[in-house]
Amino acid sequence: MPEKRGIQATEEVKAEWATAYKFYLRAPGDRFDKKKDRTARIDYVAQEMKLTRKQAKRRIRNYEAWQRNIKKGLVTP
Repeated sequence: MPEKRGIQATEEVKAEWATAYKFYLRAPGDRFDKKKDRTARIDYVAQEMKLTRKQAKRRIRNYEAWQRNIKKGLVTP
């Protein structure tokens, strides 16, 4: 169902994804290790938004999939 991401989601949910992704981009990470970089960034998002790591990871993943679907033309922003 990833192609439905962004169609079924409400505006509040999309705003939460965007907020999480802004934290993700601001977060310090490990420049030399790709996996540790993503892990550190997701941990930072979880800490800032007071979520579990799993919830933060899901918000980041949903935002990225939503942006891919916008680019493909499957959903509208």
